Amino acid sequence: MSDLLTRGVAAGLFAGFAFLLANMWYALSQDNPPVGPLQVISTVFHGSDAPDPSPANALVGLVMHTALSMAFGMGFAVLMLLVPMLMRTWPLLIGAALVYGLALYVVNFQILGRTAYPFFTDPAGPNQVLELLVHPLVFGLFLVPFFLRSPGSPIRPGPGA
Repeated sequence: MSDLLTRGVAAGLFAGFAFLLANMWYALSQDNPPVGPLQVISTVFHGSDAPDPSPANALVGLVMHTALSMAFGMGFAVLMLLVPMLMRTWPLLIGAALVYGLALYVVNFQILGRTAYPFFTDPAGPNQVLELLVHPLVFGLFLVPFFLRSPGSPIRPGPGA
């Protein structure tokens, strides 16, 4: 169990960093400051209605994002513990990672965003299409390499491979 949870922390850090870089790149491509996504994430810590563009909030956002990424990585590890068959083949693991990333988007943006953090669904807030794509395709898929092999459960290619 501790091996998978450790993998979850490492996976969450790796996937979260890739996810954050994708969001920062997008912000920059839209002529917004690349630290903007960090300032948006800081609203989760502060419980504020809109981001406060300050260097301190960029740091708060980085700490918050790092902590959440590790927690979400551990959540994926717990899923692997509860449903170990998901690690048996690449297609199952990849499918689980994509669904997990999509579930993170739905819970964080569509449920919590609409109830506790309205800026997350505000038209002036994060781009919903980008978030819908990067949660499964970046965060979810970047979890996969950390779960390719697990003691007693070697991963194999899917049927017909």
